[in-house]
Amino acid sequence: MTAAVILAAGAGKRMHSDLPKVMHPVLGRPMVLRVADMASSCGFDRIVAVVGHGRERLIPLLEDCGIGWVVQERQLGTAHAVSCATGSVAADEYAILLGDVPLLRAETVVSLMEARRSAGASMAVLTAEAPDPAGYGRIVRKSGNLVDRIVEERDADERTRLIREINTGVMAFEGRALSGFIGQIGNDNAQGEFYLTDAAALASAGGLGCAACLARDWEEVAGVNDPFQLAEASRALSRRNVERLTAAGVRFTDPSGVWVEDGVTASGGSEIGRFARLSGATSLGEGSVVGDGSILEDAAVPSGAVLPPYTVILRGGGLG
Repeated sequence: MTAAVILAAGAGKRMHSDLPKVMHPVLGRPMVLRVADMASSCGFDRIVAVVGHGRERLIPLLEDCGIGWVVQERQLGTAHAVSCATGSVAADEYAILLGDVPLLRAETVVSLMEARRSAGASMAVLTAEAPDPAGYGRIVRKSGNLVDRIVEERDADERTRLIREINTGVMAFEGRALSGFIGQIGNDNAQGEFYLTDAAALASAGGLGCAACLARDWEEVAGVNDPFQLAEASRALSRRNVERLTAAGVRFTDPSGVWVEDGVTASGGSEIGRFARLSGATSLGEGSVVGDGSILEDAAVPSGAVLPPYTVILRGGGLG
């Protein structure tokens, strides 16, 4: 059995909001649900979220979507959080995901799992070349595609801080190995926390192997920690949808100046003007035109229809 564990217990103080960080919407959907959707598309047998701060609001959201959960009563570090989940969900393989990394693609997680298996390693870590590695744990390679250890920045010397390859926090484990690592991880570090990253050194020293899987896209693995990053994540997902529709033959007057949500569909030959916002289950028929500044929610635009600039069709409305 395979299981995905989504770490979602943090407070998210930099969001300056009473809403739990992972519940903030990215392009209209709570980011933790985006992570769960991605995990589901990977085919994991079980998906469980580790909750803590704000759980009285988060748990009903998870339950409404059929996502399992466990509580981390005290935030003692990532290894402790994972132990809360593994104590309830036994699996042959685990993927450790983060509830505040909503841009991660399913194919990247599948590649991570395959990297561990192909290397015959007990674990694998998703790494990235960060534009600015400040604040991230650094990847110290052993040889080739194997990792010797992961060093948190607070515990790193100046030479280690020069390394640009960083730990994204997304990992894959063989089930029994993960249980063994958690039992050995201590909290003798600057934060006094139980770091899951310490498993890399344990795997390397024990000859069990820790493989590295380098992410192709930094944007995909960047976390959301403040309102600006939240807005940037929504922009990035909208851009993915613009790319999807463009590949299907849709024309955009200004691809960078529109807002397109996930449920939007459009036939080839349709055209979308500047500063338009398309959301919900909006659909555009072949050869239709959406004028500049239009706002469409759950709108069905017939083939050949031409909407003048600043047309507004809200949910439940129609072409009037």
